[in-house]
Amino acid sequence: MTILKKIWSFINSKFFPYVIVIILILLLAKQCQSNRDLKIDNKIKDQNIAAADTTIKIYKNKNGQLTAEKSIWILSEKELKKQNKSLYDQVNSQKGRIISLNNTILKLVQDTTLLLDSIRYLHEVIGKSEQISTDEWKLPWLLTYNWDNTNYDIFKGYTIAKIDTVKNSIENITTKMIYRESQIDLTFGEKVVNGKYAVYITTKYPGLSPKSMNGVLIDPNNSPIKDLIKKEHWFQGFSIGIGITPTWDFIYQRPTIVIGPTLSYSIYNF
Repeated sequence: MTILKKIWSFINSKFFPYVIVIILILLLAKQCQSNRDLKIDNKIKDQNIAAADTTIKIYKNKNGQLTAEKSIWILSEKELKKQNKSLYDQVNSQKGRIISLNNTILKLVQDTTLLLDSIRYLHEVIGKSEQISTDEWKLPWLLTYNWDNTNYDIFKGYTIAKIDTVKNSIENITTKMIYRESQIDLTFGEKVVNGKYAVYITTKYPGLSPKSMNGVLIDPNNSPIKDLIKKEHWFQGFSIGIGITPTWDFIYQRPTIVIGPTLSYSIYNF
């Protein structure tokens, strides 16, 4: 009976309404957090639905550069193993904790509109013709493509030709390429497009396009990036919020609880 009397006394006290208010505020805060978590889960589901689509968006950016873009997965490593085994194997083959991984297969297709050029023989660059037998000659050649100031291709090789004095003709015995130098400017990046996390590749190199693009961001809620960023503890600055503060009512000379907006300055955060 003593316990019941104490409970009844507490219910009828002036502090009980404040306790109810505090409980309601805590429950409301928890519900708001649950709603936020649910919204995040739904966004990640939408993100992964977009990532499962194999379509790659290809367009020219503001600078006229070819850009390929695609949404990527947001999964834990365990989830990735179920959803995309190929990406999981690539993640699993790396050392350390993987933050993100992108895989792209690029395809180069160039037709006569781009390749309509002549093989040139440059004595100063690639040397003289060389007679290798009584009727066969080795002819060095050079072919270059300067697509712009950054992107280029250089091909070097030789052709062995046979001179038929009877038929008064030249026969191509073989042609071989012995050297190639190519420089391709590629820009890789990550961005948010229409609320979706995507990777993109941009290039001015003509004829270069992605055959496939795939990527994953591993467990963003527990990312090792957080361990690499130093957290400042001292003097965090001003903050505004809702406060629940026990205090003393000097007018009525009794303890009370004040609920309302607060302005505070943080000296140290744990």
